[in-house]
Amino acid sequence: MKKGLHPQGFRKKYFSLAAILALHSALLAQNQNITLNEKSNEAQENLKLSIVHAQEFEENEDFKEEFTAREIQQSNAQNIYDFLNTHSMLSITTNYGNPYAQNIDLRGFGQNGHKNLAIIVDGMRLDNIDSTPLSLSNIPLDSIQKIEIIRGKGTTKYGNGTVSGILKITTTRKSGGSFNLGYATYDTFNTQFFSRLIGDTLNIGAYGQYQNTEGSRYLESSRDEKSGSSNENGGITAFLYPEKNLLLKSHLNYAKYGIKYANPLSKMQFIADPAQAGNGYTHQKRWDLAYSAGLTYFGDSDITTDINFGGDRNESRYINYHSTYDGKGVFGNFNTQIQRESFMFEIGGEIQDKERTNLNTKAEVETMLLYFNAEKRLKDSILNAGISTQRVLTQQNSMPSYSKANDLIGGELGYHYTINSQTALFASYAHSFIVPNVEWMLRYDPLTFAPVQNTMIETATFDTYQIGAQSLFGIHALEGSLFWIQGHKEAYYGLNKITGFTDNQSLGNTQRIGGEVKLTTHFSAQLYSTLGYTYVDATIKSDNEGYYGKNIPGVSAHTFVASLNFLPIASLNLGIHYKYASGSYDYNDFDNVQEKAPPYQMLNLNLAYTFKDIELYAYIQNLTNHKNAIVVSGAYYPYEFERIFGGGIKYRW
Repeated sequence: MKKGLHPQGFRKKYFSLAAILALHSALLAQNQNITLNEKSNEAQENLKLSIVHAQEFEENEDFKEEFTAREIQQSNAQNIYDFLNTHSMLSITTNYGNPYAQNIDLRGFGQNGHKNLAIIVDGMRLDNIDSTPLSLSNIPLDSIQKIEIIRGKGTTKYGNGTVSGILKITTTRKSGGSFNLGYATYDTFNTQFFSRLIGDTLNIGAYGQYQNTEGSRYLESSRDEKSGSSNENGGITAFLYPEKNLLLKSHLNYAKYGIKYANPLSKMQFIADPAQAGNGYTHQKRWDLAYSAGLTYFGDSDITTDINFGGDRNESRYINYHSTYDGKGVFGNFNTQIQRESFMFEIGGEIQDKERTNLNTKAEVETMLLYFNAEKRLKDSILNAGISTQRVLTQQNSMPSYSKANDLIGGELGYHYTINSQTALFASYAHSFIVPNVEWMLRYDPLTFAPVQNTMIETATFDTYQIGAQSLFGIHALEGSLFWIQGHKEAYYGLNKITGFTDNQSLGNTQRIGGEVKLTTHFSAQLYSTLGYTYVDATIKSDNEGYYGKNIPGVSAHTFVASLNFLPIASLNLGIHYKYASGSYDYNDFDNVQEKAPPYQMLNLNLAYTFKDIELYAYIQNLTNHKNAIVVSGAYYPYEFERIFGGGIKYRW
């Protein structure tokens, strides 16, 4: 294999603390459940095809949360939101009742959390042009090889909307497969499979999933129908290695879901019975089609060039509101890297065009991004820097038609210092931005309700400063960071005190100060635990409408996660996972005068027994039957408020 294909962070001469921690965890985890080991000998036979996807430059050697396929499998979570919610320090909340497109928040952005986090799946950036969170329900958990949560760094190459960090999901590239059949409370079925075959020059894989549930809330008080939902998806990926320096790749995915979710409750109704019907419900159906093709060329002198292009189509229908949104998009990107023993340099860019049509209104966003990143490795330290320029053109042809062009500059600077083989320090600075999306650009006249151009919102910019440390001592790995984020012209959706209408407007200056810490302890090869804590103080620093010094709504100041895995014998795994998030202000309570939403709590138990290639598993979610909800303008949207019992069987090959 070519020298340039080796991961830079794992070269012997520059073996960083991050690599030590990762290797330490991997070696211990390798002994935790022998029966779950993948067929490494088969994977080695075509090493380049199997691992080339994972050889992309490591954007961050600082503190980050990282979860392997084994950790994901042992959790027995039913979808990616379940796993992230109970295992990571991210805040995961329902999107007003829709479980398939949930809001993911990192570092205290509340209802705007998903707009400030870049989501990358297999190297491709996922994006929406409006305020709707992305749907990650079309990625079966069993097909995921690795999940990374990178904080406040490595964002230059992704441009608009990368303020808090990056959520990276990498699907497996190794040979083998699995079939998973599960059943849970409320007639919930979950079936998923994936399979990957590796030949001399071809690596091809397929995956699919079907989920269906009766639901836990009643839709109307006059009938027994509940908030049922179904989710179906499938995809195929292929890698072709026609000659030693060229890799061809392609991807196709189709997903659809249908859901009926009940309207919110009053506080008294929520306390009495969160499963009862609200005043009406929403019936939504959506389908998505995504496709891409590309190539990777491994040139001489450790130069690698990657080129991709593709597109997507989707349709979202709100049946009982007689409203349909049609979307489509195309993209193309490239990246060229030069990696040597002591430095790395990359240049890349992307062109993207996305549009959405509803009745006679068409909204469109065009982006052009160009970035440069460089890294220099010294004896005990790493210096990195990056800069990007991006043009974003947003336009709508409503009456009246309007458009707005934004020319943006982003950048970052970082320093990582390894004190010794057990301890390292790091510091970084990043300048990022958020462009008003197609909904933020729009306002409605308070008298005629006609759409008019929104002059109250401009491009928001953010400056993120962070410092942190990593330390390995004995059986413990401790890592964490402190951050300070200064925002300017940050947008939000809420009540306008002047007009008396809920509107898109600006908070002005904002500030977030906080930190994260994670402790991983391997008591033995059979017992390990993780503890994580996040604190964030998110406040408004402008006197817009008298909000100066107020907390930003929808943000939990304290988040705590804990997990314990025990393998009394090689084939038996017992796990317990707990998460707590303190109560947050009502999404629209910028005055901080209303009662806070209830604290979030979730306690899950899981058990799995493996015999050869078959695994039997069982789990209990929300063991304490805690009532969770988000609160918007005094209305309670219940979610994860009931105790769930489930189990199933997996077959691996």
